[in-house]
Amino acid sequence: MEFKNLKLDPFQENAIAAIERNNSVIVSAPTGSGKTLIADFIIDRELKGENRVIYTAPIKALSNQKYKDFCDDYGKDNIGLVTGDVVINPTGQVLIMTTEVYRNMAIISDPVLDNVSYVIMDEIHYLGDTQRGHIWEESIIFSEDVKFLFLSATIPNAEEFASWVRKIKGHSVEVIEYHHRPVPLDIKFYKSEIGLNTLEKIKELDSYPRMRPREKGKRKKPLPFEYKELINELKAEWLPAIYFVFSRLKTQEFALNFARTEQFLDTEEKKEVGRIVSEEFRKLSIEVTSLKSTTILRKCLLKGIGFHHAGIVPDLKHIVEKLFARGLIKVLFATETFALGINMPARSVCFDSLRKFTNEGFRYLNSKEFFQIAGRAGRRGIDNKGLAVSVIRRGDEIDKIASFTKEDKMPIKSQFRLSYNTILNMYNIHTDEEIEKILKMNFYTFQELDGKIDDIQMLNSIRARYSKAIKVLNKKGYIEGSELTEKGKFATKIFSDELEISEVYFNMKLDAYSLLLILAALVYEDKRGRFYKKYVDKEVYKLKDRLRNIFPGAKWINNISTMTAIIRPCMEGKTFIEILKNTSLLEGDLIRILMQVLDRLEQINKATEDELVVKCKEIVKGPLEGISVF
Repeated sequence: MEFKNLKLDPFQENAIAAIERNNSVIVSAPTGSGKTLIADFIIDRELKGENRVIYTAPIKALSNQKYKDFCDDYGKDNIGLVTGDVVINPTGQVLIMTTEVYRNMAIISDPVLDNVSYVIMDEIHYLGDTQRGHIWEESIIFSEDVKFLFLSATIPNAEEFASWVRKIKGHSVEVIEYHHRPVPLDIKFYKSEIGLNTLEKIKELDSYPRMRPREKGKRKKPLPFEYKELINELKAEWLPAIYFVFSRLKTQEFALNFARTEQFLDTEEKKEVGRIVSEEFRKLSIEVTSLKSTTILRKCLLKGIGFHHAGIVPDLKHIVEKLFARGLIKVLFATETFALGINMPARSVCFDSLRKFTNEGFRYLNSKEFFQIAGRAGRRGIDNKGLAVSVIRRGDEIDKIASFTKEDKMPIKSQFRLSYNTILNMYNIHTDEEIEKILKMNFYTFQELDGKIDDIQMLNSIRARYSKAIKVLNKKGYIEGSELTEKGKFATKIFSDELEISEVYFNMKLDAYSLLLILAALVYEDKRGRFYKKYVDKEVYKLKDRLRNIFPGAKWINNISTMTAIIRPCMEGKTFIEILKNTSLLEGDLIRILMQVLDRLEQINKATEDELVVKCKEIVKGPLEGISVF
């Protein structure tokens, strides 16, 4: 069978045959094997009729990328994008959105979802993510009369997951598994003193006695940075390479340091890069061309080196992606979002570390994260094999690393929890009988009871959690009798920080400055950012005191003073560049804060028609003028 002038592999044909039978399908296949062609088949088929298709992605970067790709393939009139803070063509026959947005629509039975035939859920293994996995689970539970295409690189418990979806949705779910990588993957490790080798050999050599101590008075020769050593070892046959770093600042630092001494382009390539860079940079606004990162990037690109992370503005990311796709960036320093959001493989990928910082502190990657990134090594139709190399340093736990770098055996585990927003929407829309049924549908119960969902003891435990939440909502005035109050109905439309925003909105007299400070304080996460001038006065202290009366002990209130450094300049009509000078945040991080505030304002705007909210939206949009937000 051929589709889009490509001869399909048997697993693609099997998945398409299942779709033609109008079944839900789980496709588990290695990165780069062509899973997205199956999604393309659904879109191509439905565009010939009247049904709609929803495509969900775990991060905005992937949603934005898919929007551009689908617009190129199917025309802008047919494609829409909904990511909370950005809405384009919401009546499009194919809607691309983050999974959070889809869940929010599904839980309230939004009319936008009428006539949807298939929901395509990319990276479905995110259902096991400890922070956000419940969003995927609720998306499936609250979906009505749709079929699913679930895509993931590996799902060791795909049959268990399929059985759960069959049980709660009542229709056929077929599992298509494919284990052959189109380009074989070689996994190696690198230690500065040893070089490129296997993990077993590094462990063996590390166990040998150390060399005798250096003689007194002789200085030890400093080792060069591992990333320079490693890339120089790879450059003879393994470029282009993506060097993954779990730090936005380090991606720029490494790229700039490398560009000072290295040149990876030949004469013709330099001319081509120079032409494209000049052409693309002329299109940029003055706000973007005056950024420090723009200057750094330009220097690097002319050496065949690039960097890509969420902290740079989208316009710069697009230039990097364009040059990388054309083979004109030989070494790209990137954060892990590049492995998730963009389908741009390289001959080799490198890990600067196998540990990353999360909300719980530093931890090693799990097997899914490792193979998600490692899977970018090897370009189909170009390379005979791909190479993934991890830097090993003193103190690394070799046995621990061996456990997650051999193969991905990590099953999807439910992260089910009941948010107040979910409970309020259930209470508002569903009968007691329907709620009882919904409470039994979660994947956690299914996994714990080995395929059952009606165990009395388990159901009583979930009922108890639900009842406890209802009591809290009654006490706080969200529910009165069998109905939601005005505040309760308001909170059904607020999907993040729902109780905080609702309590603030209904218990405080707010002006634009106060509302924006509160929203910024709620969304601000990077506690390491520095702010050079804060505008803390009596009114700010009063605001914090009022908030502490409503939310005793809430740590986010401390962010109010910090966020004056961003919100006061917004109120004064300052430009993005002027605000950026007041902080150590990268420009993409500042954009993210403003866009998250805008997202919360959009939610409030849908919950109430308030001119104050409209005014706040205009204030936040002001500094973003001239900045592409995706």
